[in-house]
Amino acid sequence: MTSGVAPGGGAPASVGEGHVRSAAPRRLNPIWIREMQQAARFTMTPILLAVLTSAMALLLCAIGGIASVSTAPAEVGHVLYQVFFSLAYAVVTWIAPAIAASTVASERGGRTWEALLLTGMTPTEVARGKFLAALTYIGAYVVMLAPVGALPFLFGGVTAVEVVMAFVLLGVFAVLGVAFGLSVSARFTSSAAAVVVTLLVSSNLSIAGYLGLGVGISFGVHELWSGVTAGAPVWMPTAYVRGDFGLEYVAILVFAPLVFTLVPAWFLYEGTIASMASPSEDRSSGLRRWLMVCTPLVTLACVAALPVAPSDEFAAAALATTVLWTFLTFAVFVVAGEPLGPSRRVRVRWDREGATRLGRYLGPGLMNASTMVLGLGFGALLTVGVAGVVLELWRGGPSAEVDALRVALFTAYVASFFGFQVGFGAWCRSRAGGASLPRFLQAGALLVAFLGPWVLMAIAGLLTRGADGSYVVASPSPVYAAYMMELVASTRPERESLLLAGVVAALGWLVLGVALLGAAGRRASKVVAEHAAAIARLEAALEAEDAAAREEVEVVPSAPGVRGPRELA
Repeated sequence: MTSGVAPGGGAPASVGEGHVRSAAPRRLNPIWIREMQQAARFTMTPILLAVLTSAMALLLCAIGGIASVSTAPAEVGHVLYQVFFSLAYAVVTWIAPAIAASTVASERGGRTWEALLLTGMTPTEVARGKFLAALTYIGAYVVMLAPVGALPFLFGGVTAVEVVMAFVLLGVFAVLGVAFGLSVSARFTSSAAAVVVTLLVSSNLSIAGYLGLGVGISFGVHELWSGVTAGAPVWMPTAYVRGDFGLEYVAILVFAPLVFTLVPAWFLYEGTIASMASPSEDRSSGLRRWLMVCTPLVTLACVAALPVAPSDEFAAAALATTVLWTFLTFAVFVVAGEPLGPSRRVRVRWDREGATRLGRYLGPGLMNASTMVLGLGFGALLTVGVAGVVLELWRGGPSAEVDALRVALFTAYVASFFGFQVGFGAWCRSRAGGASLPRFLQAGALLVAFLGPWVLMAIAGLLTRGADGSYVVASPSPVYAAYMMELVASTRPERESLLLAGVVAALGWLVLGVALLGAAGRRASKVVAEHAAAIARLEAALEAEDAAAREEVEVVPSAPGVRGPRELA
């Protein structure tokens, strides 16, 4: 192989550009470095950290001093442990989203976003730099609070492993909080508006998570492992230390936290990238990959929860199906933002890169996204339903067959209604110019479907007349699926007609959803074809103008002694 020398005496010509890049040292993200330099110049940062740490230390010392008068040191240590990490949880889940919310929005509000893109950095690199900067800033708060968090360990009642695991969980919540704030910031042009919206949402989510995932679940975990205190919001680090290893341990403390951390964090990341990209770029592939991977993960988490649920088996199966349906409903709302088809820019890039069929299928396109959500949703709901039925029959008992029928009917109704959701969402999106109206119509359809039949019954005075079969009127409501589970074991004479009404309503939802999906496909194909034809006509007109201009130049006579265009050529 020849080895010439590049102009200027540089590297040999045989050395490719890829080799030169790989030999160069990898730089840190410049956005991260810039944000950290700006934070270092902010003189209030160390003052805020010192004030927060001092206030937390004084509060814990005061509580410890008061409680130690009449309480054993071990109990005092446990109380301080709960108080400190509850306050640290509030700091992380409130401050982290607020810090991240002003990052991207400040660039757009300060008219520096276009200049940032002109540097050659991709939206992915910008998002990664903003994320690392906000996470580093909130990490400084956690590090400053670490010595105060060791005070409960000195009193006793908690182990060092519990304290370390609690700080690890704080780090997980910090990652989720920063990712959420960044995703909101990517959708706003004003940093003030982004911060306000982020605080409104994140504060409510923080409180709901503290009460639900903390206090609420602790009672169920206490039934499994008595070493975990019932009602203690910070129960997971204790469960890691004092829980008995087994199927429940893996499902609750390993698999479930992994799934419910990965799913929202990945979605927020992909949503941030999509919001930063221009409308003509591919904003769908990342979200579609998230859906393909996370739907099976959520399904497995729901299936894994069935054998370890402390409640009745059929009730646990219904709850798992409801959780899965909630996730799939969120996916339907996400699909409402899909364009009807890929832009010309995306198609050109596909042709240049030789994109595969799978790559094109994961790209922008309403019908591709709708069929993917429909297929994944049906498969996930069927998996959970079959697992619930098999578990009921495997455990046996006098009511095994009845409980299995309950699970089957509930899952079938939910799956049928989900088919309607996908079809209605695609139909609305195919006739709208954006994503806001279809999502609003979907929310309205859910509200009407769930509450409408029951409101009509209340107006007609039929709610108190369930004994005569008047509940048939409520069969179109998805809530009726839970009522059907109760009817299976009932001995009422109108039981058959009420169950039949529920089955007919479920089939009606499914048929309507398929019809709407087909109508959406025809509408989307027509709009895409008309758009392609308009572009073809425009290109033909431009080509005709260019051809006419070339012919006009060729027929112009040349002046004496001056060469014409043909002679110059």
